[in-house]
Amino acid sequence: MTLLLRNLQKAVALNTPALKKDVQALRQVMHIQRYDIAVLCVENDKMQELNRMYRGMDRPTDVLSFPASEVRAPGKLPDPWSDLADLGDIFLGVGLINDQCKQEGTNLELVLPAIITHGFCHLMGYDHETKEQWEEMREQERSILESFNKLTGHRTRPFVSVLP
Repeated sequence: MTLLLRNLQKAVALNTPALKKDVQALRQVMHIQRYDIAVLCVENDKMQELNRMYRGMDRPTDVLSFPASEVRAPGKLPDPWSDLADLGDIFLGVGLINDQCKQEGTNLELVLPAIITHGFCHLMGYDHETKEQWEEMREQERSILESFNKLTGHRTRPFVSVLP
């Protein structure tokens, strides 16, 4: 189905066609091509506003996911042929992500697929509030990125790196 990818920020130059190609590859390895998904790249102030509004944290963040419907259990998605074939929206705080990349000496284009994978996992019902959830989500991300790396030739690693 539809992938909506919008770069609504101006702080960081993005290679949007390459990013779209990576998102499509992630959707392929995750078997979620039949679902509608939006990935929105926004300014830090917008991420701070969303983070404050939905999580009660008055600071920008790197990724926020908003599932379109309630997921009963991690990985258990609605029927892709139903009217509920919308996974939801992922917002990326590209400015903050870019700053983190500079601090860590990493490349934004290699980090974005991992952060988007993290967002996809949240849309699919995975979380990291407990150690058990963190381990399950980390394993899911590792598996997805292993397949993604084989498909694309990238060397992207999982995003979840800190225990709750």
